[in-house]
Amino acid sequence: MTDRYDGSTIDMEQALVRYIVERHVSRRQLLEAIAKLGPAAALAPVIAACTTNGSASPSVAASAASAPAPSASAAGVASAEPTPVPEPEDELWIYNWTEYIGEESVPSFEDKYGVKVKYDFFSNTDEAYAKLGNDGGGYDLSFPISVDIPDFVEKGAIVPLDKSLIPNIANLSQEWASPKYDPNNTHSVPYMWWTTGVAYDTARIPETLTSSKALWDARWDGHIAMLDDWQEVFALALIQLGFDANTTSTAELDQALALLQQQKPLVRVYSTDTGTTMSSGDNWIGQVWGADLYQITQENPNMTYFIPEEGGVRGSDTMTVFSGAQHPIAAHLFINHMLDAQVSAANTNYIGYMGPNAAAKEFIDPAIVGDPAINPDQALIDKLQELIDQGQDVRDEYLSRWQTLRGG
Repeated sequence: MTDRYDGSTIDMEQALVRYIVERHVSRRQLLEAIAKLGPAAALAPVIAACTTNGSASPSVAASAASAPAPSASAAGVASAEPTPVPEPEDELWIYNWTEYIGEESVPSFEDKYGVKVKYDFFSNTDEAYAKLGNDGGGYDLSFPISVDIPDFVEKGAIVPLDKSLIPNIANLSQEWASPKYDPNNTHSVPYMWWTTGVAYDTARIPETLTSSKALWDARWDGHIAMLDDWQEVFALALIQLGFDANTTSTAELDQALALLQQQKPLVRVYSTDTGTTMSSGDNWIGQVWGADLYQITQENPNMTYFIPEEGGVRGSDTMTVFSGAQHPIAAHLFINHMLDAQVSAANTNYIGYMGPNAAAKEFIDPAIVGDPAINPDQALIDKLQELIDQGQDVRDEYLSRWQTLRGG
């Protein structure tokens, strides 16, 4: 029988530093835990982390200050009770797109957990990513576009999620269980998704359109709009040519560029403000994000939308917890709250985007569920491709051709 190991040979200073850095625990939180629980209980996870090859759940360390001390009588006794949810911090800082959440989603979270939410808005990713930086810029949680998740992971800007705090992740549709941009949703959870396709004014163009080739039709010269987004524009051309939307072939990219150069004299505007460009009356047909059709038809009810028969693009916005988060438990619980079936449905009903939440569908407005622009049928979904980040070298190949197109 060996003596019980007492941890006396551990370099505690080195262990504490490593524990704090790896688990994003502030020194203040650790000192508060020591004051509440006593040194032995508060530092037990540190000793365990140093003496075993296993790793603790990220929620354990972050919630040490708020966890009650274990009673002596309970030591070593298995419990049939479910593991309690850690108490969240008293604040949560969120950074999201403008008008991109249901009206009651934040208040209902605050009421449920007693957390005060500081909620700020951004209108474009350049603005958002500059402010978020590599650690969240003071925000705990934000909503990056799916294609940018690999870059955030590589920079260490976002942390792996503690799925034990997000049981509602089980509500996701099967096709969102392990997206290409983040296998197994390790660092992110999809929030809302969209398709990219073609909208046109049926009063100006009375025929039924089905192909993206309509955006090259000389009959609409001077009344065609394209997205001011290099990846979306090249993806449309590549798919029309029968290529992968994420091709790395320079020959295929050159063919896509040539096709887009043929189109350019017909294009009136390149813009991501499709709500304005497609409702102004100047543009009769254009490349748009499908979920924007709701806004467009408020101004021009003659607008309709289709996903090209050749195929199209789907994308999503995600929910992530940043490495500098000071309120990680609250952030995880907010993600779980947003995945609640009724909360998710309320978000969709308010903003008009379809969520990836299968359990929410029964609570969504039937007009939204039945709108192929927002919720296409499975046959079309199967033809959609996700745009992915393939690294700076490939990105430069695209961007150099985009500059040739836009500058020429």
